Amino acid sequence: MNNEDIRKELQSQEQNNKKKKRNKIIIVIIVLISLLLFLVRCNPLRSDISKGEIDWDQSRASRDLQAEIDKAVEQGMFNVFMNTNVVFKDGQSKGNMMIQNIETNRYPMYVEIYHDNTLLYKSDIIEPGYKIEEAKLDTPLSKGTYDCTAYFYVTDNNKEEVQNKIGLNIKITVNN
Repeated sequence: MNNEDIRKELQSQEQNNKKKKRNKIIIVIIVLISLLLFLVRCNPLRSDISKGEIDWDQSRASRDLQAEIDKAVEQGMFNVFMNTNVVFKDGQSKGNMMIQNIETNRYPMYVEIYHDNTLLYKSDIIEPGYKIEEAKLDTPLSKGTYDCTAYFYVTDNNKEEVQNKIGLNIKITVNN
């Protein structure tokens, strides 16, 4: 081997050593980045969530909370009852409305029935425990079947202010 060959061999070894060193540095950097990403992802300080249980008297709190919920539901609950397929012999006759304000409801109500934004019927105030079995429409309809909406307006006990409005899809059929 001559000097030239030795020099080339040394250069080749140096290049290989540099490549190995560079590869090691790249691997170390990748490992550090991976470790850093893992730590950031698992860091419990970045979240309000922590492992464990809240120390409280669950049975007492549950009873108190359930009692409050039951009271709110009882005060706010309102059952509606009406025939959803009202039939009239003709546009001037009474139909089988069967509107009822059941006794367990706490508030008075009245009902309005609309077809395409046209008021067809408005009841008087119906107290809890009272009903309307049959009634005429305020706006007569011709023969046919109509998709309508009955709105139940729940009023305060003074019958002055509407507390809630409940809509019910109904069908009105006029036979003649």
